[in-house]
Amino acid sequence: IPSAPVHIGNIISIYCTGLGATNPAIATGAAAPLSSVTPVQTPVTASIGGLPAAVSFAGLAPGFVGLYQVNAQVPNVVLGNVVSVVLTQGGVQSNAATIAVN
Repeated sequence: IPSAPVHIGNIISIYCTGLGATNPAIATGAAAPLSSVTPVQTPVTASIGGLPAAVSFAGLAPGFVGLYQVNAQVPNVVLGNVVSVVLTQGGVQSNAATIAVN
């Protein structure tokens, strides 16, 4: 949102669903553990403002059921209030979301 922009170089957490199997596997309907990470088996890439964004983690969000978290670093994008964010996994792109980058 424009009143709380991120900055170039910040690591942002993107929450989503549908990223599939993790390693280790978590039972359907069970919350992701708080004491360890559960990364996805199929790698996820991110683009912010049309530029590749380094992904440092993609997996289940700790303590939640079926909620995934992707941590990505904001690249040197053109600043603005509607900068696109797109995730890609297995050749399939997500819908675009937007963030403000200042």
